[in-house]
Amino acid sequence: MQAGHDYIANLPILSAEMAKEAWYATWWSKLAGFMKQPDTNKNDPLQPAPNVVIQMMNGFVEQGRDNMLMPMLLDLVEPGVYGDAWLKGSGEPQQLKWLRIYINQMRKAVEAESGKMSTQRIKLLNMVERAKPGLVKWWSKMENACVVQALYEGASGHLTAGTNDEGIGLKVRFHPNMYIHGDSSATEGVMTAVGTEFYTKTAAEIKTMVTSARCKPASAKMLEEMRVQCSSNLLIEPLVTADGEPFWIYVVHPRTMKALRADASVYRGQDAAFNSQMMKHPALTGKKMLYYAGFCIVEDTYSVRTIATASDAPLTDLAAGDLRYGWLQAPLATSSYLFGGYVLGRDALGKGIAKNLGFTTEIDDHENVKEIGSNMIFGYNRADYFSETDESTVFSTSNATKSVASATLAKNQSSMIIFTDDMGS
Repeated sequence: MQAGHDYIANLPILSAEMAKEAWYATWWSKLAGFMKQPDTNKNDPLQPAPNVVIQMMNGFVEQGRDNMLMPMLLDLVEPGVYGDAWLKGSGEPQQLKWLRIYINQMRKAVEAESGKMSTQRIKLLNMVERAKPGLVKWWSKMENACVVQALYEGASGHLTAGTNDEGIGLKVRFHPNMYIHGDSSATEGVMTAVGTEFYTKTAAEIKTMVTSARCKPASAKMLEEMRVQCSSNLLIEPLVTADGEPFWIYVVHPRTMKALRADASVYRGQDAAFNSQMMKHPALTGKKMLYYAGFCIVEDTYSVRTIATASDAPLTDLAAGDLRYGWLQAPLATSSYLFGGYVLGRDALGKGIAKNLGFTTEIDDHENVKEIGSNMIFGYNRADYFSETDESTVFSTSNATKSVASATLAKNQSSMIIFTDDMGS
């Protein structure tokens, strides 16, 4: 059989197919959208994609740059003047918060068979077809791991890795909206902040606060309190269904889902008709879910990370014991671990893309194909905003090894993490 340069299954066609399949094989692709620039002639700023969890940007990096500074203008908070009081000179200063979006390259190769040039194109097709399932699955798992790591640690792993491992060396930012269900008396329906509320957390604060003696299993009372926190304290903006119904996504471990299913209030509160409306959201199609108190509750075995009670090594715990590769693995879950479910609202993460996923072949030994490679330049960053004073300290880079940023005031109105003790449920 002849297979010329324009053969339909030639590598570039399959390469594009694999890149697209790897991204759309993830659940997160249904929660993401690209920011848009509506009118380049007017130099309009990028506009956020509506009703998504992940804002993607693919044209933000200037030549020679690996990060972008994203400002957020804070709302005015001071009161006005009354009656004939003098207005002149009472103008409230405008204030900005800052978020940096970082990117880095990630690559992956797989061994392929060698062949003679006379049948190179057909053998190349066979090689790609054999390598394709493994590469697609690996990139899908890696995208999932990067998103989840950014939720817990502030940025994806190839950004927080130290420069010794060719990472950016960006410091880890443990989530400022981190809570446990319970208090010093293990009271149900109470949320207690880890460390100082609204500040990023340190390893010492997590060690102090996350203990099984204080933590309770997930319950209806907890969900009711979470609703109050999300709507009036954290101000997490909800997503909406096709019919305009607002909701937050609460992603839980199967153990947490088991505890909630056993709660009589949650069970009785299920509304089949409303659940069918929720399923109109593309992110929830085919998902097993509960709905209660404004939360669409979905379970995920891999993405919900666990942490040991009284842990003194949260970086290692969250990564299932392996800092570099553990996010690709299921979290540890024994009686001495707590489950860190997370709440998602709009615009919880930013994904910067400087180069889309692409595939290459390494040719050697008189044009025998040895490996098929893949690479992408990208980065996931959690949407935390900091003051101009703190921005340079928080976004510290070029650290040789992975390290944690100090506790710093942050504004995050798009996500939350809450630890529950569900092993006994």
